[in-house]
Parts: sequence; structure tokens; C-alpha cells
Amino acid sequence: MNQSRGRWSVRSLLLFTGALAAGAALSLEQGMSEHVGNDFHVFWQAGRDFATGNPLYHDYLPGAREFKYPPFAAFVFQLLAVFPLRVAAVLFSLFNFGLWTAAVYLTRDIVSRTLPCRNRGPLPLVLAVALSAQFFLDNFHHVQVNGLIFVLALLGIHAYLGGKDVRSAAYLVAATAIKITPIFFVAWLVVRGRRRAALAVPPLALACIVGPLLVRGPATGAAEIVEYYRGFLQGHQRGEIGRYPSGQNLAAFVNRMTRPTENAEQVSYRYLPASERTAQLAYRALWVTVLLVFLVKLVSLRIRGAPVSAFELSMIFLTGLLLSPITFTTHLVSLLFVFYTFLSVRVRGLSRAGGVVAAVLSMAMGVTGLSGRDLAGSTAYLYVRGYSIVVWMMLLMFAAAVFLAGRSTVHGDGVGMRPEGLEPPAF
Repeated sequence: MNQSRGRWSVRSLLLFTGALAAGAALSLEQGMSEHVGNDFHVFWQAGRDFATGNPLYHDYLPGAREFKYPPFAAFVFQLLAVFPLRVAAVLFSLFNFGLWTAAVYLTRDIVSRTLPCRNRGPLPLVLAVALSAQFFLDNFHHVQVNGLIFVLALLGIHAYLGGKDVRSAAYLVAATAIKITPIFFVAWLVVRGRRRAALAVPPLALACIVGPLLVRGPATGAAEIVEYYRGFLQGHQRGEIGRYPSGQNLAAFVNRMTRPTENAEQVSYRYLPASERTAQLAYRALWVTVLLVFLVKLVSLRIRGAPVSAFELSMIFLTGLLLSPITFTTHLVSLLFVFYTFLSVRVRGLSRAGGVVAAVLSMAMGVTGLSGRDLAGSTAYLYVRGYSIVVWMMLLMFAAAVFLAGRSTVHGDGVGMRPEGLEPPAF
């Protein structure tokens, strides 16, 4: 028995060492190719600009991309600017591999707590990891921060389920202060959370706003907040759907189906032609509809005191992806959680309609997950994204998650993590 454990320990150590060596080699190759104009340079330069007092939202280097994150993100990115650009990129690339591992572990643990009546075998998680792998690899290839944001959201959920209210709020507020999309999880915590968690949100949010402002100086800090709003958020509030037409959010979804598309392939994905005004109105209506459904569902779950379920959490991840001003392939890492939740549903016992929906979603997940450019080729990759199969899948999953969240038939005996069902942590 002990020898078997010893052999397994050695085997595990060898596997870990091999994975670490492979990750280090890939991170070294990726990091050493970084330069001005790449995604990671934006984060690194923002950190350096914050530390040196240079402007965050104008006077960019020639060829550099715009910084589209809140000032708090630049404050955090100072950690990257301690190192030269390529050294920082190597280290952050290796960090991204670690974040992928953490995301898988946290996803498995959270779903196990919030979806008691599920397929407990290893296959759902293996499939979820495989079908979401291209998103994590794309995030790694671009040395992006989406893995970090995803893990912070998962840590916030995990902390809340463990009764650590203030810590949960800190994780979710920090994620939102770095990148605005997790604000839907902050809304979830305020609406569905225990009183201590909800009350922790305002002071933490204020600290994330005021802290960088005071470090930069009140005048400069206030001006940068205004610049961030005008340069990034204001256009999206007006329903501008053509800024990122290749994305996988509602704005790009409406743009591609209604408006002429300009792309290098000279391929149009329009099948419902409409004027720009009509398209923008349709986008606004769809955006508001998704938001209202999300909020009404949260309030309904709160009033009923329903357990926090994996479907409810999936609904929040999907809301963020659909309503976000920018959603590219690198941002889809959170589909790992959504895929695992839906793949964990026990097919046996589903109604005929439920079986049909499960089959459609399984096909959509397969098409989406296996449509990576390197795996399926450029044509399939472009058609899946051009005709918004990813967005259609997320909309269908959103509707299914709204329908299933809080339903006792999903939870078996109804055991779950109720918003007021945990004892407050001791301090």
C-alpha cells in the first residue's frame, strides 16, 4: 500500500515537473516576442505610466494600443512594470498557466457545492476543460488578463460559499475595478448576498476609486476617471455597435447580422439587413432585455430564498459576456464554468423538451469548442464567429440558466447554499 502511494507520488511529481517545464518553455517563447503594439504592452506601459506620473489615456507611444481599463488597473499593473517588458511577459505568461489550473480546481469545487444533483463522473469536467481550452490558449497567446479576472470572480464565489463575506466582496470588487465586466457579480452580491457582504461592497468600491486618485493627485486622478468614461464607456452607452464588429457580444452580434461588414476576407455575415439606426435600437432593446431578465431573476431568487446554484452563477457569467462592451475569444475563459455546469446535468430523467435543449446545447458547445483556427481551420473558425454561433449558444444557455436557476428539480433535495443560510464568519 505504501509502495503504491510512493509510486503515485513520484509519478505525480514527474508529471508536475514536466508540465512546469513545458509551461516555462512556452512562456519564455511567448514573453520574448512581446513588443509595443501587443496586448500585454498595454498593461505593462499603464503600470509604468502610473508609477512615473505619465498620462494613462493619451500620449501613447507610436504603434501602441489604447489603455481601456479603469485607473485602478494601472495601479495594479505597477507590479508588472517592476520588470523589463519581456521579462514581465514571461512571468505573466507562466502565471496564466497557473491561473488556468486554479480556474479548473475552483470551478470543480464550486459546482460540486452548488449542483448536488449532477453527474459526478470525471467526463463533464474533462469535456469542459477540452472545449474551453482554445479560450485559455488564446488568452495565453495574447498574454491577456482575462484568466486573472475569471479566477478573482471564482475566488469571490468560493469565499462567499465558505461564509467569508468581506473577502468575497474584496475579490469581486477588485476584479471589477481592474475590468468593469465583473460588475454583474458585484450586483449579485448586493442583491443575493448576506448583509455583511452587501455592506462591504460600497467602502471597497470607494477605496478602489479614491486610492489611485489620491496617489495620482486629486486633479490628475479625477481627470483620468473622466477620460476613461468618455473614451471607453460613453460610446457604448449610446448603442454604438460598430466599434468591435468581430467580437462575440450583443453589439457585434447585431452588427454582423444587420450591417455591411468590412473585413480582410471580404465576407458578409448579414442576413437581416437594417439601417444603422434600426440596428442600434435593436441592440439597445436586446441589451436592456438581457439586463432586466438578469436583475428580475436575481430579485426573484432573493425573495424566494432559493439556494445559490451553478445555473445562477452561469447566468451571471453569461450576462457579463453578452453585455460587455468588448468580448473576444480571449474573454471567453469563463465558459469553462458554464460548460461544466451544463455538461454535469444528468440527461436521464429529462423531459423530451429538456432532452432536445440538452442535445442542441451539446452540439453548440462542441462546435464552439472545436472551432479553433488551428484545429478546424480558418474557414470554419471565421464562419462560427461570423455567423455568431458562439453568441447564439450563449443566449440559449442564458435562457436555460434563467429557467433552471432555483428550480428544486435541479437540486434534488433542495440542499444548497442559501443567501442567509451560513453563519457569519468570526473576526
